[in-house]
Amino acid sequence: MEVMEEGNLMDRVQILLQRDLAYYEEHQKVLQERLCSEVVGGQLDFPHHASFASVKLVSWWEGEYVAAYHKPSDFLPTLKEDKNAAHSSDNEEAEAAAVITSVPEEFARLTESSAAQLLEHLHTLSQEALDHADLTVLTGTLGAAALTRNSLWCYNELLKRGSDTAGLSLHNSFKQFNEMVEALAERLLDLHNRLLSLYILQDADSLNWEHNQPFFEGQRGSFIIQMWWLYMQGTREDLWNTVPPKTAQRVFAGMLNESLTILTVRYSQATPSISRGNLLVIDISNLLLCVRHLLPAICTNKSELIGLSNQNKVVRDIHAKCHELLCCLIIRGCPLAVLYKHFRKPGEPVPIFSERPVTPAPWYMVVSSHHFTSLPKDNYATKDLPDKTAVALDLIVLMAQPEASWPLLLKVLMMRKSFLSTLLFHHLIHTKPAKEKETRTEVPKTAEEKSSSNNCEGFLCSGNCRMKGKDRIEDPLTQTACAVIHIAAMVGCIGDLGAVLQPILECPTPEIKNLWGCCDGRQVWDEHGHPAWFKALTRIMASSLEPAVKDSLRNKGSIKVLLNGVAQLAECLPTTLYGASCLLEDALPADVQPLGGSVLMQMVGAALYSILMDEGKDEAIVVAEALCSMDKKKYHHQVKEIKQAFAACSEEMGDKDDSFSTIEEVPYIADVYVSHLLLTESGKQALKTIFKFLQHNTKWILGKLEALDPNEPIHQMKVPKLKPPNPPKLLHSMFNIGAHKFDELLNNAWNLDWKGLLQTPLSLTAKKMWTQLTYRPEFREPEFLNEHDKKVVETISKYFSNYHSQQN
Repeated sequence: MEVMEEGNLMDRVQILLQRDLAYYEEHQKVLQERLCSEVVGGQLDFPHHASFASVKLVSWWEGEYVAAYHKPSDFLPTLKEDKNAAHSSDNEEAEAAAVITSVPEEFARLTESSAAQLLEHLHTLSQEALDHADLTVLTGTLGAAALTRNSLWCYNELLKRGSDTAGLSLHNSFKQFNEMVEALAERLLDLHNRLLSLYILQDADSLNWEHNQPFFEGQRGSFIIQMWWLYMQGTREDLWNTVPPKTAQRVFAGMLNESLTILTVRYSQATPSISRGNLLVIDISNLLLCVRHLLPAICTNKSELIGLSNQNKVVRDIHAKCHELLCCLIIRGCPLAVLYKHFRKPGEPVPIFSERPVTPAPWYMVVSSHHFTSLPKDNYATKDLPDKTAVALDLIVLMAQPEASWPLLLKVLMMRKSFLSTLLFHHLIHTKPAKEKETRTEVPKTAEEKSSSNNCEGFLCSGNCRMKGKDRIEDPLTQTACAVIHIAAMVGCIGDLGAVLQPILECPTPEIKNLWGCCDGRQVWDEHGHPAWFKALTRIMASSLEPAVKDSLRNKGSIKVLLNGVAQLAECLPTTLYGASCLLEDALPADVQPLGGSVLMQMVGAALYSILMDEGKDEAIVVAEALCSMDKKKYHHQVKEIKQAFAACSEEMGDKDDSFSTIEEVPYIADVYVSHLLLTESGKQALKTIFKFLQHNTKWILGKLEALDPNEPIHQMKVPKLKPPNPPKLLHSMFNIGAHKFDELLNNAWNLDWKGLLQTPLSLTAKKMWTQLTYRPEFREPEFLNEHDKKVVETISKYFSNYHSQQN
């Protein structure tokens, strides 16, 4: 769509909105622009897409801001790259917006007025979407409102901080758009709930409980659960790809909670006939398995997933409803013979009536028995879970989120003494990449090509959404191994990094040459031949030692000045590097002689050599070559100072070899660590690399953690993959619940331990159990039973009659 780029802002906005409305009336859809994947979500919950009108208006606001303040706001990354040019009168962005010099008061007035016009325009579109139940238009309007809200928040923050903008505010405009986003999210949730309740959860045939013939000749469960499962899966995928992530999660949580309320009430109050009594039990078993796979998407950690946390109200309600369904499943589905054994003698204690201890939710342990080898009887906490189970549960939650949760990713990597990081690194260093993936030597030939390859061309793209630098010429396995070491070194303690490096420290003799060759003083120059773990350690050093190199080059390439600078910069480096060098030195083979007689100096030398070679100057190359042949005796004093400086920093920080990160015990520490990592390009790339690897190999990792569903095909977890897994086909999603087929209880593929379930403390009251028993067809229609079953029903009825009389 072409729009006028010249003239007064209000005139341009009016024409823009008129053309946007005309486009909708002609095509019955909203013209949208894609946002860069790097900015989607986050604290402000940016959308995946926004309408063309909102994107254009935000761009024009930036032009007005530049005209008023003579500098970019840094909200649009494209303007940030030309920050220096923004101070000149011929700034390209200012010319593109065709804005004359303005003042802050004019910027605030124009922004507020144009925002009000856009708000009215979006109200019109949203009403059209609701009138026609058009989800596409509704989500497009929601994205436009979310982008506008976020931009108004950013500009309002700039106004509050400015010394010359006293009294100026965009808070009212921000508040209006924020209310609109919340209202549209509520309307989206209402629309999905109406579709679920009116169309998906209605089936007159399978819900005809009083019918005297079995449904589908008793060969399957009802269609309702199957259609509900398919709708929830498809809607989750649509929400994840269209709606802002946090909003999508809230909408999906509301859908799951509301529909589960309907299903719980329906099945707990149903009074089926003898012919259809088993249908209810099969449906409940299918429903619980479905909820098990849908629940991780709305949880934030494993405590919420397994029911050990009550902070999330929606998740708590879902656990309560699933508990009701489990009780209904036990009472309605337990064979009469098993019930008789538990209720034949009045006065004997019944475990199911006992108060439920603090344990993982019983319903979740029933449908995820492969995570729990036995049902805990005493009070239980997440810290009591086995290491593999604890890591696997958090990993499941992480992979189900609508956006990458960096704090949770860091927690998964570092929890339980860096269990997952150690597992990943052990396999990565022993896995050879495929031949076609071994090297990536092709690099962009021109600056323009390089810029375009790093830019996704989405709105707000700053060029950081793709791999850059040295990582682009390495295979994905090497990148991931480097990223694991980087995270362990920057976030963990010496114990964490030592645990991850354990495969190196205990490597078998045949592999010594491949793993330890990088520590030989004659191999300082061979950067491309260094293994992943050594590259990661030296790159961390290189990022902080550049000042020492520049100081040396200013002093005619003096090696002494270079080494003295390293000693002064020791406190700028993570103390884990010194601890790692000590661990490596203790395990160093006898035939490997590092630079300066220590692994620490070998790491320092490799880092300095990399910086010098990147300089590309002849003088730097001369210094690099001199560093490789450095005389240990001549620079003995400088080498000693470097060692002492690193040792002093490590001692001052109190690092010990046996110390480990407490990231699992103190959750907010993960947020602190992540904020530091995301401030550096290397830390950001490390997190993104590991997350992508986990996405591609979730099933393989769960197999290594012994937490994969027993029904999962074994061939899917043999080796790690470099490509994303293929999404399940529609037919597979329709007839399977994850790795389980529908109606497993009916087909005897899932054998429930009814006796064990009756002995599980569930805080069930005798009154409630008797009410559910009376809904069973055997108790309502005893005339259809044989003499044996009639006697069983009579005995159980007498037990509860005596129990109630004793209680009264």
